Amino acid sequence: MAEQASSYDSKHLLHLLSHRKFKHLRSIFESMESANISEIFEDIELSQSIPFFRLIPKPRRAEVFSYLPVDRQEEMLEQLPDVVGIALLNDMEPVDRTRLLEELPEEISAKLILQLSPEERKMAWQLLSYPEDSVGRIMSPEFVAFKTGITVAQALDEIRWNANKFRENLLHHVFVTDAEGSLLGYVSLAGLVTADPPTVSIESVMDPNQEALSAHADESLAVDYFRKYDRPYIPVTDEAGMVVGVVEPDDVFDVAEEGATEDIQAFGGQSSLEDSYFATPFHVLLRKRGGWLSLIFLMSMFTANALEHFDYAIKTMTFLVFFLPLIISSGGNSGSQAASLIIRGLAVREMELSDWLQVFKRELGIGLGLGSILGFLGFWRAVWIGGLDVSAGLTVASALISVVLFGAITGAMLPFILKFFKLDPAVSSSPVISSVMDIFGIIVLFQFALWVFSFLGNV
Repeated sequence: MAEQASSYDSKHLLHLLSHRKFKHLRSIFESMESANISEIFEDIELSQSIPFFRLIPKPRRAEVFSYLPVDRQEEMLEQLPDVVGIALLNDMEPVDRTRLLEELPEEISAKLILQLSPEERKMAWQLLSYPEDSVGRIMSPEFVAFKTGITVAQALDEIRWNANKFRENLLHHVFVTDAEGSLLGYVSLAGLVTADPPTVSIESVMDPNQEALSAHADESLAVDYFRKYDRPYIPVTDEAGMVVGVVEPDDVFDVAEEGATEDIQAFGGQSSLEDSYFATPFHVLLRKRGGWLSLIFLMSMFTANALEHFDYAIKTMTFLVFFLPLIISSGGNSGSQAASLIIRGLAVREMELSDWLQVFKRELGIGLGLGSILGFLGFWRAVWIGGLDVSAGLTVASALISVVLFGAITGAMLPFILKFFKLDPAVSSSPVISSVMDIFGIIVLFQFALWVFSFLGNV
């Protein structure tokens, strides 16, 4: 019995290769999952991956190749003989091939497409003709559809006679269309097999659901579709409502992962990376992180201006300096909490742009509540623990209430403002909010101190 894939690592396989244990390696690759083989290819040098690749059974090469990162796919295409590379592209699923072709330089991509078989070339041009980041780029133009007017028995006969043309997963979603090809509904393979009698029309056993996505729609809508309808596929239609393809879950997982990665990186205060951390060149990392860091630094320079403006208050009320970090960090934390909730709500369509007023009212109450809690704790810290007088406690408490309230409202409204201007709400990052709250916290604390002490006649 072949050993499990998990018992092998790249070092062990390289050892077998160096000792020319080709038969043993072939048996290993026959039993390993394609995804596990691709992980090994990522761990070894390109020069070592070519001999390994030749030992993979030919029917599985395209699948293994599809799991590799795009940059490694490009490198391997350059090293493999042209006939092998074209064979791989012909055998790849259309979606995986499109993902590779759109990353290649245009002249190289066009050259490779021209060498594909006529059928695969037609599909490649079709998918690449759709806008970048559209549903059309992640759909498969291969699907099973029957026109109304045929019986269940006829549909099953058609599937049997053409079984070699259908990928197994295509049969999980059989579409029913009218004579022009417009979507009417769908039927599962189980529904066809269990239909009794089999002479009934196919439309009598179909689900008349016609929810579909346009091929020109943004690919992010595919994530929302799966979340909303909980189906294992998405029918894709053209402007006339005719079915042109299907989107499957594994392709949407990639879109969801990319979107989540971009949001996390943007919320961390940097431009999103096109490649993984280690695959990104040093100068690209420096540029993408340095731009945001410089912007945040320039914003923080206003902190020095604010402190300079309240030079008198700092000299006469030195205790305020000890409470300053506490107050501005509370405002920043409040803003970051609100921003993260709203950014996620907008991302998963839990809320829309029109909900901003409802969110504003809600955060107004939450900000006041949170500010009051922290204000009480700040008063307690200043008076009962710090031994300061009541005026100092009131100053700290008032500043905390104001800063936390302002932070909650700012953090909640900034994503809406960015979305209104068609910008990514995730850009309202935690560092940006913290920088804004640093400036506001300084102004509020020292201004409140001057007001309170002036009112009590202590200044």
